[in-house]
Amino acid sequence: MRKISSYIRFTGAASKRQAYSNLKRVSGLLVLALVLGVSPVWAEGPDDEYVQIRSLIQQADDLNTGGKSAPATAKYQEAKAALMSFQRSYPDWNVKLVAFRLNYVVQKVAALTEKPPTAAGGDTAMATPVKLIEPGTEPRKMLRLHPNPGDKQTLSMTVKMTMETKVGEMETPAMKLPAIKMSMEATVKGVAENGDITYEMVMGDMGVSDEPGATPEVAEAIKSVLTGIKGLSGSGTISSRGFGKGLEFKVPADTNPQARQIMDQMKDMYAQLAVPLPEEAVGPGAKWEVKLPVKAQGMTIDQKTSYEVVSLEGERLTTKSAIVQQAANQKIQNPAMPGLKMDLTKMVGNGSGERTFDLAHLLPTTGAGKVHTEASMAMNMGGQKQAMTMKMDMNLRFESK
Repeated sequence: MRKISSYIRFTGAASKRQAYSNLKRVSGLLVLALVLGVSPVWAEGPDDEYVQIRSLIQQADDLNTGGKSAPATAKYQEAKAALMSFQRSYPDWNVKLVAFRLNYVVQKVAALTEKPPTAAGGDTAMATPVKLIEPGTEPRKMLRLHPNPGDKQTLSMTVKMTMETKVGEMETPAMKLPAIKMSMEATVKGVAENGDITYEMVMGDMGVSDEPGATPEVAEAIKSVLTGIKGLSGSGTISSRGFGKGLEFKVPADTNPQARQIMDQMKDMYAQLAVPLPEEAVGPGAKWEVKLPVKAQGMTIDQKTSYEVVSLEGERLTTKSAIVQQAANQKIQNPAMPGLKMDLTKMVGNGSGERTFDLAHLLPTTGAGKVHTEASMAMNMGGQKQAMTMKMDMNLRFESK
């Protein structure tokens, strides 16, 4: 795969029609890289890749020095994953230096993720900022997930996206991407005395729907990357209040980097399905807020989510939510595209969603959500910097049985 700069040729000899066609291609590839993380690797060799990883570590050090432990931890973990991938790709490249850096980030992650002491029977998720705004009407109850060991659910999900992109002076109108369909099966393996739920996740079918107006090149790129993901499994833990405590997939060593990136995104996507529940008893009309930094495609995003209980009848809970996101002034370091250098100037987003749960099960039974984001950035393509703006709308629907 040639470097992305080969897709856009800003020369006098290039026709406007050709430039427009090339821009559509790069737009499709970038949206895959930034939203799904499924972009071809435009590598510039081990030296350049290591420089990118070293930059990640420096960013993590700066965040850590500034007292921003959560973003620092995420950045160190990203650097760790990148170093491990680098070792597999270049096993003979400066072995001692790579081992030294890997040991350094492992120690940093361990120090930052060491759990503080909690009260007897306490839940470490209580440290997560959940602010109850309104307890709702009577009757109120404590909302807790309580599935039984052996409980199984199959979740089906459909993601649709449209985007507008401007690179330099070239602009594309709204472009529809093909709908992506996926499924996964979750099995509850055990429930601890404190309510923590351990589970196994197995990836099912993944594919692309043919839709009028979708970009064929992007559809083919997605199809090729999705090959081999079906059957991959992982295990994780979630608290009874819906706070994830880790999910790791078992990805074979010979799996391509793009597929590895998709599995990382599946972890993020699964985390977004849960609703963090308040500690207090609540009833219909209850409202609460959750503020958490989230990691997506090499960006650290500040996110505030507001929840409201639409209905609560027995074990059946329906909530609606509103999301506000913002991020600024950071380098975008995506392990799946180490050769593409990008600086984020500003990113804002907002969205809404609705989910229905049976609290006796792990996954929501139905749900939908939509998000609109706008981002301004600068990217280095073939040694030339180009300003880029992108507007994107994403719609998600899912159900389980």
